[in-house]
Amino acid sequence: MSAPLNLMGSPLPRVDGLAKVTGRARYAAEHTYSNMAHARLVTAAIGRGRVTGIDSAAAEAAGARLVLSHLNADRLAPVKAAYPVGQAQTRYLPLQSDEVRYAGQAVALVVADTPEAADLAASLVGVTYAAEAPQTDLVEHLGRARKAEGGKDIEKGDADAAFDAADIRIDAVYTTATEHHNAIELYSTIAEWIDGRLVVHEPSQWLSGLRAYLAERFGIDQDQVRIISPFVGGGFGSKALSMPHSAFTAMAARRLGRPVKLVVSRPQMFTVGAYRPPSVSRVRLGASKEGLLRSYMHDYTTSSSRSDLSGVPGVESPAVIYACPAIRGRDRFVDLDANHPGPMRAPAEMPSVFALESAMDELAHLVGIDPVELRLKNDAGERDPVSGLPFSSRSLAACWRRGAELFGWSRRPIAPRSLRDGDWLVGWGCAASLYPVYVGPSSVRIRLSGKGRVLVQLAGQDLGTGLYTVVAGAAAETLGVPIEHVRVEMGDSDLPFGSMAAGSRSTASVMPAVLRAAERVRERLFAAATQPDGRLAGLQVERLVIREGRVVSATTENVLSESIEDILKRVPRAAIDETGDFVPAGLATDKLAGIYGGGEGAMGPLVAKHWAMYSFGAQFVEVRVHRLTGTLRVPRAVGVFGAGRIANVRTAHSQLMGGMIWGLSSGLLEATHVDHRYGRYVNANLAEYPIPVSADIGSVQVEMLPEEDRGRDVNPSGMKGVGELGVVGTGAAVANAVFHATGRRVRHLPITIEDVLDGL
Repeated sequence: MSAPLNLMGSPLPRVDGLAKVTGRARYAAEHTYSNMAHARLVTAAIGRGRVTGIDSAAAEAAGARLVLSHLNADRLAPVKAAYPVGQAQTRYLPLQSDEVRYAGQAVALVVADTPEAADLAASLVGVTYAAEAPQTDLVEHLGRARKAEGGKDIEKGDADAAFDAADIRIDAVYTTATEHHNAIELYSTIAEWIDGRLVVHEPSQWLSGLRAYLAERFGIDQDQVRIISPFVGGGFGSKALSMPHSAFTAMAARRLGRPVKLVVSRPQMFTVGAYRPPSVSRVRLGASKEGLLRSYMHDYTTSSSRSDLSGVPGVESPAVIYACPAIRGRDRFVDLDANHPGPMRAPAEMPSVFALESAMDELAHLVGIDPVELRLKNDAGERDPVSGLPFSSRSLAACWRRGAELFGWSRRPIAPRSLRDGDWLVGWGCAASLYPVYVGPSSVRIRLSGKGRVLVQLAGQDLGTGLYTVVAGAAAETLGVPIEHVRVEMGDSDLPFGSMAAGSRSTASVMPAVLRAAERVRERLFAAATQPDGRLAGLQVERLVIREGRVVSATTENVLSESIEDILKRVPRAAIDETGDFVPAGLATDKLAGIYGGGEGAMGPLVAKHWAMYSFGAQFVEVRVHRLTGTLRVPRAVGVFGAGRIANVRTAHSQLMGGMIWGLSSGLLEATHVDHRYGRYVNANLAEYPIPVSADIGSVQVEMLPEEDRGRDVNPSGMKGVGELGVVGTGAAVANAVFHATGRRVRHLPITIEDVLDGL
């Protein structure tokens, strides 16, 4: 690619920021249609069993126009695949039978003329059940754990023998709690059928996936479905997959012949969508007396659902952090009576790296060396210790050194309970971060017209991460126009195909297509500028540049220029339209067709044949524990990251900082509690599901190291993901800091007052 992308170090303000803060940006549920009806879900009060009766008489008397249930719902086609190898959150579709597979499952959809009437009518639907005892406790049912279909174990060397022969051994179990996303924007769907075509407004991270899902459910061509989602009010996995309520809303709209809007309530979001499942990790480390790893074994178990025994492998990513001659990793899943889990910001990396990095801290304590020194001693270096492939870039050692410097780590005493500030016990902990590099195909259309005005169009999604801004910045720079002259349209499935906004892949996937389209526009502009009837006639194209809306030729004799507006007058329709397509090298034709068709899994990366591709980072956390009350505080955190070329320092910094804060929240606050007698989430609201506020963290310092990624055959822009990198490792750093402060090792997240109070 010839066009320079010199956005690194440029903290571009968000081009969509003004529209959002002034309310001009319209989110999915804010769209209105004339004659629009309003829907509400009725969800199951039991954790397993069957619906024995539905009484809708009172609801209909209160104004319900329609009460959909298994008694009268249309029978929709099954979907072939669910997460992580398909676009569906689950293959299971309620309202198709009387079966109840989990508490909070939809058992009816009520539609009325107003939101208030829909609320009232939904509350009046009478549902009776034949209940069975649900199985929802992962720990209790670990004995039923099994491989997912197609799952593979990691095997390198004889890990058991190496462990048995090691001088020092760690064998411990680490657990993490169930967590829910709780984005500010609720799930919602507006569906309308227009001349046989289904038009849907829904907050979505994957337009092509949702389009494919609805087309498959209703047995229609994908061209007969249009998804509109220009703005998403938070997601990070919660809106990546297609959920059953979208199909129910479309069903109701078709039945009534009018638009229908469904807004899912906050408590219902806990069960109709996905979440981060609980995890249990058994980690065994064998090392020499000096702390060199000889064996690493990781058995990672998490929950799935009775509907879909599948999930994201947890042992794959941690295995690339440290050099070790013998490695074994096993992923197992337990099917429970619960809604199916799904992607949640670093779905498996967050819990699995918590386990490994906690075990590494325990090893450092047993060996009696500094935790950073231990990690540097065992750093994997330039090659993936499992595959043997060279890393396309790896700045982890540099991140450790720079992070230690920023944090003042050299002043940390090795012994626990050595730092105090009055009644506060002070602990310093650290942990590694990493996230795989995902990249997919993308298409972008660019039009240059008028007085150097640029329109960029793609069917991508910006869930607040800054894609609008980096796309606008790249087009502006390549075409030499002010960024204010660039308008970006996205979030409409009728636009050219855009990569899904999941797996930290958006920027890396979209940017090569943006640059190619912009370069083609520029080439055509230069060709028009040098035609015989122009002021730049006969000049060499290689000497042309664009400055302040003019095409300029700078030579030793003179400087000639012509405005873009005048050049375009000699072009048909006074505009230049070009499309840029990006397909990663080595992508098989059948897989490409699957991606374009919305069938590629949310966690299905392209595996480079010649490179191991990851973003890395190092995190440092200070925790204070009050010696009398056990109160836990985090006054500061430092994160240093290497993530390839950074398109926009401002938005990347924001994502990494947000990830670190979320990681602190997972470490100390977040947990969805389950009453296993009934299979119910008991804190399905924001009042009892704590999330961090500004008072929960003092200083969060983020630094991004300059990094040149060598995997240009996979991603020509040299960019790697940052969206999920920041959350990985923070929880382990918190737990390690708690140990350093108190001498008490806590092997589960979140860590609460009760966990440390006894030890004080």
